[in-house]
Amino acid sequence: MGQKIIGILFLLSVNTTLIAQNHFTVEVSRLVADKGYVYFGLFDKKSAFLNEDAAFANAKVKATGTKVSYTFKNLPVGDYAVAVYQDENNNERCDKNMIGYPTEGFGFSNNYKPKFSAPKFDDVKINIKNSTKTNISLIGN
Repeated sequence: MGQKIIGILFLLSVNTTLIAQNHFTVEVSRLVADKGYVYFGLFDKKSAFLNEDAAFANAKVKATGTKVSYTFKNLPVGDYAVAVYQDENNNERCDKNMIGYPTEGFGFSNNYKPKFSAPKFDDVKINIKNSTKTNISLIGN
């Protein structure tokens, strides 16, 4: 009988862990109103940061008004970094000038403003546990 109770308690604790939901809402402001889409990249590893193909999750939201938001749901607890850009001309990429600087609005978690190069993961990471919300104000718009 004792083993059954221990087994049931174990299953309940595993089930509670699986039910735990960590959501991360990212609100993006300073959009060019009603133009194109906003692309979100969520990264959970230093080595993958800013490699769109290695993102933990991606999202695309139609730009309506000057602000949009997206919620990444059911995330494991941990550190995450976000990179966003507004694809104003709908060509499905962030356009850049000759030296590689974006010509469309872009931004990072912690509202990091790059000086001479893209940020490092540690510059923009946010620890996610429970429900977390952040705001990113686009640069270049």
